[in-house]
Amino acid sequence: MATVIVGCKLPHGLHAELGGKVVTLAGSNSSSIIGGFGITRDVDKDFIESWLKAEAKNPIVANGLVFIAGSEREAEKAVAEREREANGFEGIDPKKPGKDLKPAEAEE
Repeated sequence: MATVIVGCKLPHGLHAELGGKVVTLAGSNSSSIIGGFGITRDVDKDFIESWLKAEAKNPIVANGLVFIAGSEREAEKAVAEREREANGFEGIDPKKPGKDLKPAEAEE
């Protein structure tokens, strides 16, 4: 069985399910990370390739928040290409809270 490294930028990770099989992918809050991506090693290559194909329209996959790599070097390169991708779980800057929002007034 060929295996690959899978990177996942979701903080909580992900359960990839296909054909009754489940693989738990480490998220960015795990102890094994590269550049903000949780790293899961030794994932069955055929399974994860099939899962990525089945989930191709899922924004998590379509936006590059999950990727596969054949080696540590490839994983580092994939992270470098995707490090600016937002996952929607980033913290909020209290001075710039976002569109149509304003900072809270300081209490006296």
